[in-house]
Amino acid sequence: HAGPQQAPPPPLSSPTPRGLGLLGTSMSTNVEKFLAREDELRLARKFCDDQAVLGAKASFEEKGVRKFASSRIKRESEMAAEEVECLNYEVTQRRRACLKEFYEQQQAMYEEELSALGLTLVKERL
Repeated sequence: HAGPQQAPPPPLSSPTPRGLGLLGTSMSTNVEKFLAREDELRLARKFCDDQAVLGAKASFEEKGVRKFASSRIKRESEMAAEEVECLNYEVTQRRRACLKEFYEQQQAMYEEELSALGLTLVKERL
């Protein structure tokens, strides 16, 4: 097709500024605002990521503290149960000893009373 050739369209951004009018300053201001906003967003994303990492670490630490506390409570309750069991055994032994002593005293007193009356008990030994 042989027709008159058209000149190519002018580039969208020319390497040299067309002028220092309002259009040039407003474009550079918009670009600066855009870049500043992008920096803000990048910092905000970094802050969010850092907060997520801190949250995970805090959750891990909290779980460790909870587990330590629950294991401590379990250990202390086991020790308390063992101590109560030992105390119950000791009380039982003391009661038995006191009852044995009481019955021996009662038996001796009964024998003395019988002896005073001139009577005696016959004890069979097995």
